[in-house]
Amino acid sequence: METMVNWRGNQVNQNKHGGVRATLFLYLLVIVRSSINAANTNLVGFFRSTHNMTIARSVILSTNFGGATWILSILGAFVADSYIGTFKAIFFFGPFEILGYGLLAFQAHHSSLHPPDCNIKQNPNTDCESLQGWKTLLLYLGLFMVASGEGFMRSSTPAFGSDQFDTNDPPQMKQKIRFFDFAAFGTCFGATFGLVLVVWVQSFKGWNLGLGVCALFILSGLIIGATGTPFYRYRLPGGSPLTRILQVIVVAFKKRKIVMPEKNIEDPELPAADASDAEMLSGTKDLRFLDKALIYTGDTNSWSYCTISQVEETKSFLKMLPILFSAVLCYFPFALFFTLTAPVAATMNTHLGGIRIAPAALYSVPVLIQWIVLVLYNRLIIPLVGRYTSNKYSIVTTHLVRAGVGFVFAMIATIVAALVERKRRMAADPKDLSFLWMLPQFILVGLMEVTSFIELMEFFNNQLPERIKSLGSSMVFCIVGLSVWLDGAIVAVVSRVTRIGNDGRGWLDGMTFDTTRLDLFYGMLAVLEFVSLLNFAFWARKYLLRLRSQ
Repeated sequence: METMVNWRGNQVNQNKHGGVRATLFLYLLVIVRSSINAANTNLVGFFRSTHNMTIARSVILSTNFGGATWILSILGAFVADSYIGTFKAIFFFGPFEILGYGLLAFQAHHSSLHPPDCNIKQNPNTDCESLQGWKTLLLYLGLFMVASGEGFMRSSTPAFGSDQFDTNDPPQMKQKIRFFDFAAFGTCFGATFGLVLVVWVQSFKGWNLGLGVCALFILSGLIIGATGTPFYRYRLPGGSPLTRILQVIVVAFKKRKIVMPEKNIEDPELPAADASDAEMLSGTKDLRFLDKALIYTGDTNSWSYCTISQVEETKSFLKMLPILFSAVLCYFPFALFFTLTAPVAATMNTHLGGIRIAPAALYSVPVLIQWIVLVLYNRLIIPLVGRYTSNKYSIVTTHLVRAGVGFVFAMIATIVAALVERKRRMAADPKDLSFLWMLPQFILVGLMEVTSFIELMEFFNNQLPERIKSLGSSMVFCIVGLSVWLDGAIVAVVSRVTRIGNDGRGWLDGMTFDTTRLDLFYGMLAVLEFVSLLNFAFWARKYLLRLRSQ
């Protein structure tokens, strides 16, 4: 608790600061953030309805926004850990999201009063939004501000909630586990609420009102979160784990021409030198080029000399990068389902009984599945697995196998999506088909997301040394963010390549889904997912063999 202070900068009083009471203020912030973040999956509809963008361009912009949000989460974690702390990261950057939604709402209101003047029927590939440059500027500025605010809050809110408990106190450790359980519950509840109510407002009452509601929700969450200021514990910034890793790489590079001695007699490192480390790590024979960071040249500055534990931390991190990058490829269908499926469902019969349902409400299905699986996972699966997998190798194998099973669900989901889209295209009138035909693929995507996301998070947290364990969440954020960005690149490449020999019209060109070939696009994704799954299995097996040989 030495690194913890109260809001006045004084030593914390465990009876007054932190604990369950402090986290009560954060739960509402989690719910509000999740509801608005879930509603952002409907942005393709915003781009198409208010800016008359082509399908391909709206998907690319939506995936770029989603990828930026995830990647900025990593930047948020680094800034919070190294410089300003998690509390300031939340309440300094959170207002950026409010202002961003305000700009988007203003732009949507102006577009409703002055729609772009262009003839889409004469030229179905016309992108009317490009005709008004100031709208483009406001759009990108608003999206960047929303992504910045959401990204910083996404990484800092769970970390700040974790800081409210003392991990050295067993009762508080149990309370910390319950906090994450309730936070997961709040995330699912908020996402369901946003996908049902907020998306309905956006779809049927106008985007100006819907985006204004988003701004008000975030504002109310931040106000209630700030109300708990006197009750929180605040961790002083202590440096980012990424800095320790970067130091090893820089030092090893600076000493690359020095011959590694068999025994570094002048090495000043004694057991006491690593006493500040949470665990003592022994030297390994992998990635020997990093061992040059251990060579003592008379300077013990952290950018000139590194300890054995620090070098081994870096080795552990680098050895997991093949798993990270292979998982990025397996996550390809994730963002495309959440950007393409709801707009396609809007062309079908969206009535359920006598009630008209917003197609984006389908996204609540994966959320509900995650809700159920999370409860089963924490209450049933983890205790059962812990009983039968006692050694480190078996535990890691379990995490990687389950992540692979999640990616199998993703592959099946893309196949089902291709078949459903084929059926929609062959129908005399898509309105004769219920949008519930898309339910199976959403169920599969929900199983994929909850299985792979949880297991990869557990894998990275299990394998990273104690001093850099906080990078586990950032590595999973990086997987999702990079995959979402690559989705945009895939859409752009496929649109351009498929125009060749097809009268200049690509699979995803045009303003309506009647002119697209999503069935072929989903089929291509299924093949790509299969190849990516084999690649993931190769690197996972290689990692397990290396772990077993240690």
